[in-house]
Amino acid sequence: MKLEKKKQEKHNEKQEAEQSLIIPSEKRSSVSDIVLRPPVAAAEFAAMVAREIVKTLSFSNLRIKSRSTDISMIELKDVPAPEGEHLILVDTSALIDGRILPVVNSGFMTGTLLVPEFILGEIQHIADSSDALRRAKGRRGLEVVNKLSSQKANELVKVIIVTDAVPEIQEVDQKLVSLAKYWNTKLLTIDFNLAQLARVHGVKVLNIHDLANALKLSLIPGEEITVKITHAGKERKQGVGYLSDGTMVVVEDAQDKVGIDVVTVLSKVHQTPAGQLFFARLKQ
Repeated sequence: MKLEKKKQEKHNEKQEAEQSLIIPSEKRSSVSDIVLRPPVAAAEFAAMVAREIVKTLSFSNLRIKSRSTDISMIELKDVPAPEGEHLILVDTSALIDGRILPVVNSGFMTGTLLVPEFILGEIQHIADSSDALRRAKGRRGLEVVNKLSSQKANELVKVIIVTDAVPEIQEVDQKLVSLAKYWNTKLLTIDFNLAQLARVHGVKVLNIHDLANALKLSLIPGEEITVKITHAGKERKQGVGYLSDGTMVVVEDAQDKVGIDVVTVLSKVHQTPAGQLFFARLKQ
C-alpha cells in the first residue's frame, strides 16, 4: 500500500509540473501566442519566446528603415527649377578641386551652373576649419565660386545661387541627387561615391576626373618620351617620373637618375581605374 501511495504521489507531482508549463489562453503573450505541451523543457520555452521577440523587433526595424528611405528620397513639390539652359548642379568637391574654372574659361563648357546655398554653407564650414589644409581647400572653393560668377571669358556659362529647396532632407548628397532628379539636371562632381549614387537614380554625371583622363596623352609602345626622374621606384633599380598631364612613368635602371631628365622608350602601357601607367626603359 505504501509503495502504491508513493507512486501515486510522484505521478501527481509530475502532472502538476507539466501543467505549470502550459500557458492559459487568457494569459498568452501577444508576441509568441504559443501553447507548450508536455514534455517541453523550460529552457526550450525561453528560447522559443526569445526567437519570437527577435522576429518582432526585426520586422519593426525593417518598417522603420523603409520609412527613412521614403523620407530621404522625398518627392519634391512646388519647387520650380531655376531658369536657364543646360542646367548643371555643382557639388562641393568640384568647386574645391578648382579645375572647373579653367574648363569654363576655355570655352569647352556651356550651360547654367547651379550652386545651392547648402553647398556654399558646406564650403564655408571647410574654410573655417582649424586644420590648415582643409581651411585652404575651403577658401579655394569660395574663390572659385566668386571667379565663376564674375567670369566673362565664356558668355555661354552662367552661375546661379539657388536656395535650399529641400530643407527636410539633411544629407547633402541626398539633397543633390533629389534636386538633380526632380529638376532633370546634370550633376558636376569629382566625388566617386556621389557619382555612383546619382547614376543609380538615373542622374547624368559630369566628372572632372573623366575629362582629365580623356585628355591625357595617348602613346603606344616604342615611342620615345622625355621624363624627369623624381624618385626611386618600389622595385630594384627603377626610377619614377611624371609627364606634364600627371601620368606616371616607371623607368627601368633609372634609380641613379633622380633629378635628371632622361630619354626613354615606352615598353608597356597599363590601364588602371585612375588612368594610364607607363613603363619605359632608358634609350641606349
